[in-house]
Amino acid sequence: MRSTDLFDDYLNGKLSEKEIADFENRIKTDEVFSAAFQEQKTLLKVLKQVTDRKEFQAKLNNIHEKEIGIHSKTISLNEETFAKKHGRTIAVAASTAFVAVLSTVAILSTGGYLLKKQSNEITELKRDVLELKYSSEAIVEGITKNNKKVAYAPANFEGSAFALNNKGYILTSYHMVKDADSIFIQNNLTDRVLTRLVYFDAKLDLAFLKLDNTELVKTWQIPFSLKEKTTDIGERVFTLGYPRKEMVYGEGSLSALSGYSNDTSMYQISIPVNPGNSGGPLLDEQGNIIGVIRGKITGAEATGFAIKANEIMKAIDSLPTDSIRQELLSTTNKKTALKNLKRSEQIKKINPYVFNVLVYKKD
Repeated sequence: MRSTDLFDDYLNGKLSEKEIADFENRIKTDEVFSAAFQEQKTLLKVLKQVTDRKEFQAKLNNIHEKEIGIHSKTISLNEETFAKKHGRTIAVAASTAFVAVLSTVAILSTGGYLLKKQSNEITELKRDVLELKYSSEAIVEGITKNNKKVAYAPANFEGSAFALNNKGYILTSYHMVKDADSIFIQNNLTDRVLTRLVYFDAKLDLAFLKLDNTELVKTWQIPFSLKEKTTDIGERVFTLGYPRKEMVYGEGSLSALSGYSNDTSMYQISIPVNPGNSGGPLLDEQGNIIGVIRGKITGAEATGFAIKANEIMKAIDSLPTDSIRQELLSTTNKKTALKNLKRSEQIKKINPYVFNVLVYKKD
């Protein structure tokens, strides 16, 4: 049964007593599932205002194909004609896709409604539809606030990254940027800017990007360092990343010195990580980078994995290009400037150097 059908059956009183009990227990114990259900109820209220859902869907398809330009890299739209005519429709369409997929993934985590072999496909689909929602919102927001502002076409994938040094080198996850046509970064302090892939390690899932905007880079003062020494089990750690439009903070502890299948190149952490967190930094309480977020076990909540900082340094040491290797080794901080600061102050200093990665791929 599809997740949206399950929600509808519950609202329409079609579930058995046992199914109702299981459903309501999940609502109480699973925040993601509960949020998806609330989104579904809100969406149904909106859809009641639409007299012909088939005609509504056709209009949405026509808007995406003819006016937004799904395959274009950038678009420029007139505020008065587009925003008034289609702004609300785009927002509802994006929300519909978001609810349907988020609900499906939430139900997958319950372990009772979908086959295990479907899990990888659902995870990828969630990433795509989340991007559609956020990009559509950004298009409407950009138009309504400033009719001269350029709105960007949706990226294929989004994730996280962080600066390695003040020479413009940035680290992220290779699985996000593999076969990319173009890679951009942005955050609340930096407008969207183009980067290039200079090196990757597919085995470790690491990708090294380079930002060639010298005007931007020359102002950088990276406050953190890479900590190669192994961190102890139980130590408090935290993450910063972009599983949504704005940067999200997560905290927990280091729960194991090895990752999935006892992989010693990774740490296991007790922090919920979601699509979009990949490539973000994992830091200890002193503000040292101890790893880069790689992923999680599908269906497992509050469990993530991160490639260790010493593996990052090994990857840098193995760079085939001497100039890049030396530039990274000579300018990467050896000491953090975040020690003994309050967490809120640490985040303020780290914030400019953690990025939302936007990846575009050719069809």
